[in-house]
Amino acid sequence: MKLRKKIMIFIGFVAVLGIGTTYLLLHMILLNRFEKLDEAQLQRNLNKAVASYNEELQDMKTGLLNYSVGEETYRFMESVRNNGPALSGSIAPTPSSLDQTTYEINRFDMIALLDLNGSPIYGGSYDLALGSVTPLTQEQLTLFKLIHSRLPAFTGTEESRSGVVILDKGPMLITLTPIAGSSSDKAVIGTAVAGRMLHPEENTHIWKDTLSTIHVSRATSAMLAESGGQPTWTRLVSDDMMSIHTAVNDLFGDPGLIISLKEPRQLYNSGLKSIGTFCRLYFISMLLLLAASMLFVNRFILNRMSSLIRNIRAIGSSKDLSIRIPSTGRDEFGEVEVEFNRMIDSLEQVQDELRQQSLLDPLTQLPNRSLFFAKLNEAIAAAKAINRQIALVFIDLDHFKTVNDTLGHDFGDAILKETAFRISQVVGKHDVVSRLGGDEFTILLSDIADAGSIHTQLSQIQAALSMPHHIKGHLLYNTASIGISIYPQNGEDADYLVKQADLAMFHVKETGRNNIFLYSEGLEAGIRRKKVLAQQLLSAAVANEFEVHYQPILGAGTLQVSKVEALLRWTSPSYGSISPAEFIPLAESSGSIVGIGGWVLRQVCSDMREFRSRGLEVTAAVNISALQLMQPGLLELLLDLLHEYELPASSLELEITESVLVSGDSIFRSLQQLRAHGFRISLDDFGTGFSSLSYLRRFPVDVIKIDRSFVSEMSPAPPGDVLVKAIIELSHNLGLQVVSEGIEHKEQFDMLRALGSDELQGYYISRPLQVTALYSFLAQKIYFPESK
Repeated sequence: MKLRKKIMIFIGFVAVLGIGTTYLLLHMILLNRFEKLDEAQLQRNLNKAVASYNEELQDMKTGLLNYSVGEETYRFMESVRNNGPALSGSIAPTPSSLDQTTYEINRFDMIALLDLNGSPIYGGSYDLALGSVTPLTQEQLTLFKLIHSRLPAFTGTEESRSGVVILDKGPMLITLTPIAGSSSDKAVIGTAVAGRMLHPEENTHIWKDTLSTIHVSRATSAMLAESGGQPTWTRLVSDDMMSIHTAVNDLFGDPGLIISLKEPRQLYNSGLKSIGTFCRLYFISMLLLLAASMLFVNRFILNRMSSLIRNIRAIGSSKDLSIRIPSTGRDEFGEVEVEFNRMIDSLEQVQDELRQQSLLDPLTQLPNRSLFFAKLNEAIAAAKAINRQIALVFIDLDHFKTVNDTLGHDFGDAILKETAFRISQVVGKHDVVSRLGGDEFTILLSDIADAGSIHTQLSQIQAALSMPHHIKGHLLYNTASIGISIYPQNGEDADYLVKQADLAMFHVKETGRNNIFLYSEGLEAGIRRKKVLAQQLLSAAVANEFEVHYQPILGAGTLQVSKVEALLRWTSPSYGSISPAEFIPLAESSGSIVGIGGWVLRQVCSDMREFRSRGLEVTAAVNISALQLMQPGLLELLLDLLHEYELPASSLELEITESVLVSGDSIFRSLQQLRAHGFRISLDDFGTGFSSLSYLRRFPVDVIKIDRSFVSEMSPAPPGDVLVKAIIELSHNLGLQVVSEGIEHKEQFDMLRALGSDELQGYYISRPLQVTALYSFLAQKIYFPESK
């Protein structure tokens, strides 16, 4: 993504984030504050409404006191008490002070005078529609009884009670005052009661606020539940209106009325409009700021950056380090331009140094591969023009890796530098010495007269290289393998000449090192064959090119097949059938013998299971190389194969050669582990290796196989069997079994049986057979040798 686009996205993101954050903060802080102010205002209005309600009750009380403390009312109550009670539900005799005008002036809907028993002495209800006073209703009479039963009687003239009662027609404000006359020494003889219905018009009379709407309703359980136990609670009616409610206790102290106030959310709505206006202005401002920021960034940053990139690309595409970027300012971009020019100066200097060093080996300061090939091509062209010969010498130090591994690379580097110096001292001034890499050196002998002069120079080089090296107090000897190719006899191309000299050197390595060899076509064919075979061995098992043949081994006593030796056969796709004597050493030197050995073990186990399924229980002797024995997983592989093919350990006999015995303690431990798990160990080709008889006592060996060279030299005339007889007796004395291999004649067969060889093997008995042919051989069930 381009930086320009990233900057636009970043500024846009910041703008949107700023707008969103501002909007959320305004909503969360200001609007919440406005809402709280609206609630506070509504609470104040509710307090006013409740105060107006209380003032209304006080007004009723004042109006009623004018009559309850009057002497006329007191005398009326006394006369009624003396003459007997009035009839309930009828219009009793009326005091002159309680006429219709009294109801209208005080807006009383009901007036009653009760005696000390709570019975009405006088009572009336004012019907506003008729404009007349009517008798008390049954509900009102019941109310008086409830008042008498639930409220304590007045004991003093200063007492009074006010509140609300709930009637069928609706709530009524009611006030009670004692009737005691105007003199304070008179006793209370009754109770004056006045009531005023809370009609809607009465609410309007109480509440005069034009913005608020008051509503008085009977308290219900649903309304009280909505309060959540709070005396006052608010509720959002709509986006523009909110309401507040409070519960008012009735005359008897129970929740009786719910006073509700509803009014517009003035501050909240005003704040919401203001925030909307602010957000629009803020958004426009941010857009303008974004545009201004982009103009600034584009003009002073991106354009400068684009110019810098164009200049850098121009230098890169031209590959000319002499170009410099012109300075365009004293800001950070100007500093980048200056530093970039300094970097180009350094690169130009380093390029010159590298150009010089790229042609030399950094350790020895000899020409490297590139320079050597350039000079070789020049020498070939010059020799071709004047029809002369040139010689290419390929040198590889012998056992150089051992020096690095044992003494360290410091010693190795010192030897390489000393070697380069010695070669340079003995070659001609027109000859070219080069280090191709590692411990490989090449010499171009460009001025040779004949083969004798080449031999003289090479002898001097070999003598110089064979001299000891004195390094850090150590005296080190080093030799070299040297291969030679001649132009134009061995090739007219530089690469080809080097390759041919390399092949000649490789032949020296394989034939003992520390020698000189001249390339020939026969040499190339042999080496090429080995390389091709070594490469093909890597995939031979996967390509099913291997086959296991089995050579029967007879028990000398029973003359029956006691076991078979597994012998590997290979058919190369390029060269056909290859002898084991040729491909086994190649497999061992390339390391592919480990994989091949694993394949052989699996194939032998598979064949042994097939033998057992046919009722043929024989043991298979399998050759194991030293590399296989040094692998840590050999024992696990053998155990897994035995488990997979359901075979006992006695079904396999592992054959090793004498050279394995001198390979070290790790081989000894590996053989001990194998023998501890039931595998028999057989020592093959005994008497031809490098071991001594002492190894037979130390190493865990069960069987000795006498090499065919001893068997072939046996004769009936003395002492033709002395060596074989000694080996058999020695082996038996050590508790070892003996197998004689390479039996090709009946005389050898009979002599070995007579000498006590335990088992017999050779072409006289049978050649190695394929699996199908082996089944037929084993099925004969006859004493095979005696039948011939």
